[in-house]
Amino acid sequence: MDRRRHEFVERRDHWFLGSLPAFRDDRLNFFEDNARLAPIVRFRLGPKPVYFLSDPELIQDMLVTQHQHLARDPTARRIFAPTMGNGLLSSDGAYWKRQRRMIAPAMHLRRVQQFADLMVGHARDATGRWHDGQQADVEREMDRLTLAIVTDALFRLDGAGHADVVAETITALQQIGNRQLAQLVLPPTWMPTPDNLKQRRLSRRLRRLIMAAVQDRRAAPAGGDDLLTMMVESTDAETGEQMTDEQICDEVITLHLAGYDTTALSLTYCWYQMALQPEIEARFHDELERVLEGRPPELADMEQLDYTQRVFKEALRLYPPAYFAVRLVAQDIEIGGHPIPAGSILMTSSYAMHRKPELWDEPGRFDPERFVNNAEQAWPRFKYFPFGGGPRICIGNQFALLEGPLILATIGQRYRFELLHPRQRLELDPQITLGPKGGMPLRFRRREPVV
Repeated sequence: MDRRRHEFVERRDHWFLGSLPAFRDDRLNFFEDNARLAPIVRFRLGPKPVYFLSDPELIQDMLVTQHQHLARDPTARRIFAPTMGNGLLSSDGAYWKRQRRMIAPAMHLRRVQQFADLMVGHARDATGRWHDGQQADVEREMDRLTLAIVTDALFRLDGAGHADVVAETITALQQIGNRQLAQLVLPPTWMPTPDNLKQRRLSRRLRRLIMAAVQDRRAAPAGGDDLLTMMVESTDAETGEQMTDEQICDEVITLHLAGYDTTALSLTYCWYQMALQPEIEARFHDELERVLEGRPPELADMEQLDYTQRVFKEALRLYPPAYFAVRLVAQDIEIGGHPIPAGSILMTSSYAMHRKPELWDEPGRFDPERFVNNAEQAWPRFKYFPFGGGPRICIGNQFALLEGPLILATIGQRYRFELLHPRQRLELDPQITLGPKGGMPLRFRRREPVV
């Protein structure tokens, strides 16, 4: 098949630092600026040559077609591995394939759907702690809720016993990782820098907690179908091997840290946009009243909660939590008709692609109508990719696409949210994930009748 040769531009920034200052100081604008320049933009982050891709066909090459010639970026591994060990976010090659193969069945849609009532139950419990007129950080409330769901649904662990440790760890990891992303040279992990010492201390706490749960489960299997039980009992069909306690611990920590913050952020942006746009909020509440008639949502309601799902998908478009992706070129390849030498970095940004004027009408506007009749199924594959793509697509995407709308429906029956003042506006804070700067303080308003 003939492939067109894509336009290529090379940035000329600082002679020594390259584009590192722009990447560090205003990352989102830097990504959008590159997407405007050309489909392929070459720049340097210090000494590292980077190729930024902003065309769906090129991103397909990066995440799918050329996948076998690419590897995890060593900087990302350096950031994640001290906490997550050799889990899915840190590992590569044959080891990663084996781990993914062993975990994937537990994240299949049919298995995930069995957690629908559990998700609704936790969301109802959360609303029971709130009161009318309360002012609180909605992001923090969504964090607490999604962490409780991941903990209960996937691992059947005592959520209260380790929620604070997990939350503290991921907050610190975000802050440390963001600083490391912007550094020209990363200090080795053995060096006693303040960040290294803090990451070690928090990681040891978290690993002790998770390892104790793994060993308890191995000693007395719960007999359930949660992910932790499956990892303890499963045998790889190709090798006949089982996961060690350390390997299970790595994967549990990885899925914890990656599996709650991202959904919590998307929910936060849904509540913010509905507080900002009363017409969207009114249509959302109308659907809840028409479909649910006062009862809690169930799995069977998902198909009819169409507008609710569209609101969640639009939040994933405008504010994708995993807003950029990086790969190391392991051997010489060609992308878009241009040679890319081994040792280079490929980078793309779902944030920039989801706001690219050539692909979207009024890309900065929050508009759930973009997804009417599941329109995304007919789009170019990498026009919209909030969960990444290819073999490394987010393993929890089906879980999130069920959890998000069910939480919206459950909370939306009991509460709505208001801006604290009319001029309140969102400022994004791009760290490891894309969060709101300073959280999301909103006013909670009880809806009647309470169901």
